[in-house]
Amino acid sequence: MSIAVVTDSTSDLPVELAKEHGITVVPLNVHIEDETYLDGVTISADEMYRRLPDQKVIPTTSAPSVGTFLELYEKLAETHDEIISIHISARLSLTHGAAVNAAALMKENGTRVKVIDTEQASLALGWTAVLVAERVAAGGSLDEAVELAKSASKRASFVGMVNTLEYLVRGGRIGKAQGLVGTLLRIRPILTLIDGEAHPAGRARNRTKGITRIKEMVAEAAPLDKLAILYTTDKADAEAIAKDVAEFAPGGTPIVAQLGPVVGNYVGPGTLGLGLVSSESADSGNAG
Repeated sequence: MSIAVVTDSTSDLPVELAKEHGITVVPLNVHIEDETYLDGVTISADEMYRRLPDQKVIPTTSAPSVGTFLELYEKLAETHDEIISIHISARLSLTHGAAVNAAALMKENGTRVKVIDTEQASLALGWTAVLVAERVAAGGSLDEAVELAKSASKRASFVGMVNTLEYLVRGGRIGKAQGLVGTLLRIRPILTLIDGEAHPAGRARNRTKGITRIKEMVAEAAPLDKLAILYTTDKADAEAIAKDVAEFAPGGTPIVAQLGPVVGNYVGPGTLGLGLVSSESADSGNAG
């Protein structure tokens, strides 16, 4: 049976990685004043970060419509027997709900579509989709893909050290990290996702100490199935972190990936972080 793998643009999957694994990426919407853009398609991450600090009207984001998912699923059903659709935490976006509604309509058409709420975002989500695509390519069944998606998302971690909590607060995604608001200006909050929403994972006195803590979190989460070093605007810092933690990366080379416009809208310029999946043999759980 041929199985299509779908995720959304908050996975921050580099285009070449999605293409390599045959993963279809559904873009979310970015609304800036009177204009609507498709995440990573009609607005790039670099353009988003250039515009973000100067916006008088706060940019917003929205999920793809049920119709968008339905149209995609119908197209994929022409060449595939089944579909697994793997998405951002339902506590952060309505994307999962839209996919569920479209999947129900596909059931009426006789196509089996399984929708997964990973309770993750960025490459914690993206890596889950990649692991599933690898299993499918190796001949795994839809049921096996679903079980792997659930397991991988539990072992996955998204970590972000932000310059400011301003973007999370104004975007309404502050979650359980609310208690960090009002901390000293020079403190660098480190956040993770637990049960699908933002939680504090620590705080650093300055950026250098924060980078040190990020590297420690990689070691704590090892052994790893997947590792990415994430950034919004500071690629050189991300590349330096990647070099320092290369020993923990499968294959010895972590990928360095830019957070896309939707995720970046909530974490802001200057963010550095991690997207990883711990191996099933890891004793330490995830990095959060």
